[in-house]
Amino acid sequence: LLILLLNRVGFQEVMGSLANINLAWYLLAFAIFLLNIFIRSYRWTILLHSLNDRPPFRRLLYLYFVGFFANNFIPTGFGGDVVKVVSLRQQYGRGTEALSSVLMDRLTGLLGTSLIAVAALTWNSLEHTTTSDLPWGLWLAIFTISFGVPAGFVLVRSTDMVGMITARFPSIRDLPLYDRFARLVDTVHRYPFPTLLKALLISLPFTIDLVLIQYSVAQALGVAVPPILFALFVPLIALINLLPIAFNGLGVREGVYLFLFVPAGVAPEDAVAMSLAYYLLRFGTGIIGGLLYALSSVSRLMRSPHAENL
Repeated sequence: LLILLLNRVGFQEVMGSLANINLAWYLLAFAIFLLNIFIRSYRWTILLHSLNDRPPFRRLLYLYFVGFFANNFIPTGFGGDVVKVVSLRQQYGRGTEALSSVLMDRLTGLLGTSLIAVAALTWNSLEHTTTSDLPWGLWLAIFTISFGVPAGFVLVRSTDMVGMITARFPSIRDLPLYDRFARLVDTVHRYPFPTLLKALLISLPFTIDLVLIQYSVAQALGVAVPPILFALFVPLIALINLLPIAFNGLGVREGVYLFLFVPAGVAPEDAVAMSLAYYLLRFGTGIIGGLLYALSSVSRLMRSPHAENL
């Protein structure tokens, strides 16, 4: 996918954009990205502790970094979540709670990005900013996700939607994805409302942090993009990145950036360069995770009873 896009846009043009990157802005983007990992880990800690499962914050922070490392080798944006669930299950023996917390961590994060997008939509309608030039199809996608995710969350939380549907159509239970969907819905009902509210409040600075990362990357590349666009586009980027198509979303995300930013006046080579620069932030975080995993493995090996025989 990436080769096809670079062929279409121009490899030399994209590399030219990346070669002129402003390191000060880019290092700022990386620092904000690392801060985002701490925010995510804290949100995950809140969710897990509400289930009486009490891994320390530093352990969950470590697993978040390791998850980013795993994303580089698993063809999906949530492959690291599998690693986090398995690691928690091995250490604490609570696979259900681990899976539930990771899914809810994703849901509350997506809900936070959607609410920020709703605020951006409202601001845009009041101020009549330059984003009015975007095509209607893109506006429809933004509107659907921005309002659809919160509405769906409230509906699932307040009603036994799965039970109502399966009571009327029992054959739905035989569908291949039914069990996964039922478990996902069940996670919404397992958490007390104050915990969900706290996780959601944490998701708001998490989303603002994502917007600042994207804005800093654009500034590093010298691309003039109104900050409100990032607030509108973050939910779409987050959703597409979860599709099990490419390793860490590579190739897919670049296509999404073309779809989103070119209609807003960004040159195609700059849109792809922005996406690749953002990918390198994720990759760099994964390298940190890989180093932490290697150090942890060496430490466990040295503490092993067999170490004396080495």
